[in-house]
Formats: sequence, structure tokens, C-alpha cells
Amino acid sequence: MTALRLTWLLFRKDVKIAARSREVLGFMLLFALLCVVVFAFGFLREGAAAADYVPGVLWVTLLFSGTVGLLRLFGPEEEGGTLETVQRSIAGSSPLFFSKALLQLAFSGIVTVLLVPVVAIFFDAPVRGGSTVVAALALGLVGQAVLGTLCAALLVQVRLREVLLPLVLYPLLAPVLIAGVKATALAQTGAGDEAVVGWLGLMLAFDVLLLVISPWLHARVVNG
Repeated sequence: MTALRLTWLLFRKDVKIAARSREVLGFMLLFALLCVVVFAFGFLREGAAAADYVPGVLWVTLLFSGTVGLLRLFGPEEEGGTLETVQRSIAGSSPLFFSKALLQLAFSGIVTVLLVPVVAIFFDAPVRGGSTVVAALALGLVGQAVLGTLCAALLVQVRLREVLLPLVLYPLLAPVLIAGVKATALAQTGAGDEAVVGWLGLMLAFDVLLLVISPWLHARVVNG
């Protein structure tokens, strides 16, 4: 109960800080919008953006914009000099880890809700397979939040972490990204349920594995 309460308190504190500054979420939204605009003009076909590229554009944009949030995920603790104290609290390092993962998930969720209609408008692509797309995005965002939080925590005191974070995170996140693109593309084309379920199952298995391993790895690094 102590760990759950501390997780909630840390998450609520971070939400209040983010609501006051709005800089992290604002940068994520701006970066996502710029990515969509660049991709829309880059994938022009006969004067119109090609709808075939929607799954890839959507997932790559979410990946890139999510990285912007990860770079500032532990900012309040770093600037306040409380990072080590919170990590070594009586409840262990799990409350800090899960509170940051929840915060990243909240940021990415807001960006996703606003991004999907923007992509549909710019690429003139009707949204099909809504429930499948929602499931794929939810599983993908969870995986990105958990693995991204782990990578951000491991690199929080490393020089040039802005460069190293994408280099470490993107290859590890490749299974979720590929499965998410495939599931979204199959949903858009109205493919059979078996193929879609297979990709969603892969994403679910990956998320479960991350939820088990990531807090343990974080605790091992923190406790030396």
C-alpha cells in the first residue's frame, strides 16, 4: 500500500508541474504536428498525400514525439536534487519508475488523441478498424512508456543522453513498432482477424515482459 500511495503522490506531483509549465506536452504536440506536415508533403502522389503511408507515419511520429517527453521525464528530480533520495525511499525505486511511466503514458495518450485526426485529415485517409487501431495504439503506448522510462532512467546521469537515448531505445522498441504498424495497416485494409490478432498478441506479450523486467532492472541499477 505504501508503494501504491507513493506512486500516486509522485504521479500527481508530476501532473501538477506539467500543468503549470506545459512545456513538455507543448513540445511533443508541436513536434508531432511538424512530423505529420513534413511526411504529408514528402509522400505526395499525384498532388495528394498517399494514404498507404498512414500506419508508418502515425507510429513513427508517435515514437519521435514520445522521445521528446522522455528527455525531460526526470527533469524535476534532477533540478531539485532529489532523484537519488526518491529512488532510495523506504518503498524502493518502483514508485518513481511507475509514476514516470504513467506520466509518459499520459503525455503520449494526449498526443495520440490529437494526432490521429490530424493524420487522417492531412492524408485524406478514412479511419477503418477503429477498435483494432485503438488496441494497437494502447499496447504500443504502454510498451513505449515502460521501456522509454527504463532507458531514460538508466541514462539520466549520462552525458550526451539526448543522443544516446534514441540509439538505445529505438532498436529495443522495434518489435512493438513493427507489430503496431502491421496491425494498423491490416485494420485499414480490412484483413482477416487472425493476422491482426497475431500482431496484437505479440505486442501484448512484449508489454507483459517489459512490465516484469523493467522495474527489476531499474531497481538493480539504482541499488547498485
